Amino acid sequence: SPLKMLFRSRTNMQWHLEHDGHRNLFIRGMATLGNAILTGCVLGHGIDIPHQSLFLICQLASATTLFIQWRTGRPFMFVCRGCSSFLMAVSSGHLVVCGRRWPSDECDDAAWTDTRLVFRILHIVAALRMVLNGTSLFLQYRYPHRMFASHGNEQLFYRGCIQATGMPINIIRGILKISILTGTEYEFLTPEVAVDFVRAFVTIPISSASLFNQWWNTKIGSTGHPTSDAHERLYDPKIDCPNERVQVSIVEAHGLRKADLLSDSNPFCVCEVLGKPESTWQTARKQNAHDPVWNEMQELVSYRKHDSLVFSIYDYDGRFCCISERSDFLGKATLKSEQFHPAGFDGVLQLEHAGKNQQATVKVRVKLLDFDGSTVPDTIQFGMEIDADPLPKAEEDLANSGS
Repeated sequence: SPLKMLFRSRTNMQWHLEHDGHRNLFIRGMATLGNAILTGCVLGHGIDIPHQSLFLICQLASATTLFIQWRTGRPFMFVCRGCSSFLMAVSSGHLVVCGRRWPSDECDDAAWTDTRLVFRILHIVAALRMVLNGTSLFLQYRYPHRMFASHGNEQLFYRGCIQATGMPINIIRGILKISILTGTEYEFLTPEVAVDFVRAFVTIPISSASLFNQWWNTKIGSTGHPTSDAHERLYDPKIDCPNERVQVSIVEAHGLRKADLLSDSNPFCVCEVLGKPESTWQTARKQNAHDPVWNEMQELVSYRKHDSLVFSIYDYDGRFCCISERSDFLGKATLKSEQFHPAGFDGVLQLEHAGKNQQATVKVRVKLLDFDGSTVPDTIQFGMEIDADPLPKAEEDLANSGS
């Protein structure tokens, strides 16, 4: 479930801790959560319960999807937030037509002819803002490859502008509540006016600036999370990324560090298509081994051309008393798609984050299969040791000279 993926809970394994998505998703999640708290404050004073209740639910849902997307990179969270924006637009539309009434009550039409007219107009603008925001989220999900001005996705820039319009809306709304309605029968409570200004000067500017920052610091092929990068490649008409059958053999590892002072290592290796957790599989654990030999093979799930493979090695620590199973991270290696296309791969990968002055390696074999299960004819096996650099220097120089 998405909630499980939020916390990266995995059986017999402890995730190597590092944030996975773009930090601005987390920032906007906090800002949206702040908006929800402000809405809760308004509700706590009994103000506009019919509409503020739905606003609160939508804001909490949006904040949740932002946190999930920060942790998992799931592009479908754009659709979820878009639906929340459209629900808020519908609620604002009802506020325009009927005022602060329940849907089952008779509409308050008098506001169109008295001093409250300007607030109805502001509600129209706010509803339009939510419609544009929801549309932008759906467009980013469908066209993740469309960039703007050599930076990130165009919708990040557009949505930054859309969010920024909330600042003058809330400033004008707060000023008018004080200047026009004070002393009348329609006078607003002080907390509601304060919320307008806090949104105008705190939460909305943070959200808008975060969108602009994310747009500026991302680019095509680098969205901030491998899952969203894969989603971008899938929808980009310039990139051919068909499904492929890939068979992976995890052979052995050497030079693993000793993670526990009082016990030997019980290592196992986890293979994953980068950005596709559903593809994950792991070897058996080898008892008391710093140079384990697994010789295990499996065909990958959900592999598409241009996807990279990640091999992560952990030391299984088991369960202690009431503490859940845990494992220590021993290192990982990434095998890029171009390193095993079209001829396959049979070699040794240098592990990153394996420990200070630790030269740890893992040996793997990768074969491309036809859809009838046979090996692709031009697949060859060759032995070599590589590091994180996807191309040897000589090949890189040759590639540059031909461009």
